[in-house]
Amino acid sequence: MKGGFEMAVNSHENRICSLEYQEFMNVSSGYYRSEKELCAAMSKALIPIAKMLHIGFLSVHLEAPKSMLAPNGQLSEMILFDNHERRTKAHMKKYQFETAERGTFLIVIYPESDYVWSRSEQNDLKFLASNIFLLGSRTRMYKLLIRAYTTDYMTSAMNTQGLMSHGERLFSSGRLSDYTGVFMNLKNFKYINSKVGQSKGDEILISYCHKLQEALLPDERLARPGGDNFFALIRKERAEMFLSLIREVKVSILFHGEKMSFSVHCHAGAYNIKEGEDLNTAMNCCTIALNAVKHSGKATDQAWYDPSMKEKAMHDKQISQLFPEALMAEEFLVYYQPKVNLGNRKLCGCEALVRWFHNGAVVPPMDFIPVLEREGTVCKLDFYVFEHVCRDIRNWLDRGIEPVRVSVNFSQQHLQNSRLSEQIVSIMHQYHVDSKYIEVELTEMSGSKNHDALLEFLRKMRDNGICTSIDDFGTGYSSLNMLREFKADIIKLDKSFIDRISLNVADYRVDEIVIENIIRMAQELNLEIISEGVETSHQAEFLKRVHCNMAQGFLFDKPLPHDEFEKRLKGSRIYSLSDKK
Repeated sequence: MKGGFEMAVNSHENRICSLEYQEFMNVSSGYYRSEKELCAAMSKALIPIAKMLHIGFLSVHLEAPKSMLAPNGQLSEMILFDNHERRTKAHMKKYQFETAERGTFLIVIYPESDYVWSRSEQNDLKFLASNIFLLGSRTRMYKLLIRAYTTDYMTSAMNTQGLMSHGERLFSSGRLSDYTGVFMNLKNFKYINSKVGQSKGDEILISYCHKLQEALLPDERLARPGGDNFFALIRKERAEMFLSLIREVKVSILFHGEKMSFSVHCHAGAYNIKEGEDLNTAMNCCTIALNAVKHSGKATDQAWYDPSMKEKAMHDKQISQLFPEALMAEEFLVYYQPKVNLGNRKLCGCEALVRWFHNGAVVPPMDFIPVLEREGTVCKLDFYVFEHVCRDIRNWLDRGIEPVRVSVNFSQQHLQNSRLSEQIVSIMHQYHVDSKYIEVELTEMSGSKNHDALLEFLRKMRDNGICTSIDDFGTGYSSLNMLREFKADIIKLDKSFIDRISLNVADYRVDEIVIENIIRMAQELNLEIISEGVETSHQAEFLKRVHCNMAQGFLFDKPLPHDEFEKRLKGSRIYSLSDKK
């Protein structure tokens, strides 16, 4: 009887409705986490029915293909009843059913001794087999639901629900404090996906997950909360070993018929769970540590949780919450730091910088700019500053005060905006500001993930006669290769290049040679060059000697509020190169 679930209900007589059979059917009222649990319950309930129907042996054979329920397929045999008598196949009965995933559920029944079943008894056996199949299918479905609820289908690691359930069990038993929590976020996985495609990217995630699972002890757990994030519960004495392991995990896939290998790296935050703490607390601490190391700007990829990280996280959250209202209230003021032509010592430009005044106190830029940068809300601040700059320029022109070119910082976050150039030009037109008064200064012009967008933006700026500059040249991703690809107008030499010029160190000449050659190369490429962070007359004289065009720094002026800078515009505009007392 293959491929259907037939209920032989027309010829049960009294025995199939007997108390013994009712006891067997009561098995169906329970939920069983595994076939083993169900087998034990049915075996016990089958004893009186086997005696009543003269059953000597009953077994269940399951063969199922790979599926969500059984990722590796399933092949099993369960003996529900055996009186250990010798038996022959002559009077054996087989009942075959098809599982939901098109597998085979086979029930084999032998009579006791040489007993021959009557037609009525055969109907009873068929009914019994159908109910065994029903109970088995129900248990498998329950197991599937539990698996779907607690397991990440793609990698077979725990999902968030499964991890929390496991954590609750450990907490209830007082064993959770035996573990270290480790939260991992894979680095540059979007790049891997873009290189091999999402399907192959999934294969890499699966392989990565399996590599970590192979390193776990039976009581340790790995979960995938989602995306390229993983969380592990590792015994405390093995935490350092695990952190060392995840610094670099090598995985391989077949790509277009060839083996391709990847070294997968991650950021990780770790926390030793204390007695009395639940998993939510542990995961929160790990997340704080993970975010701290991701945003630290340091070379390290791993961090242990420290209470100071929580204070920083709370501070950042407060900045994020205060920012929208502060922007509307115009708590942000634009300051201008003068730029000086080193040849004639005249004011030749300035950089617009933002200062935040909140509740009578100044919030340092390093306290809020990185937070807004991470969230992307820095774009709103940049346009706020740019519009105020255009408004100030218009006001000076209307009052007969000739402005200088103002450089305005725009984060690389703007390169996600395809209408960036149009919005800049639109604001300039709104205030009738000529392009000769504006310089767009892009920070972190790496171009690594925004290469095409950056090229297009620089082209549009040139088409509109707007100068562009590379900020912090010589640091981070800014490199000589950028000068070849990105045709900006100005490069801004990072402060770190000239900091050592005034120091009495043996190898200061090396720094001078590097600066001289950068300046020479810039000039040969018809680029203007400005050095920031100039603080001493010695530095200024050196830059002048190697033909640097411009400089800015405390030697000349600190960033000035609007009214103070306006005095510079209305004055002689000539600066001394002498150190200020």
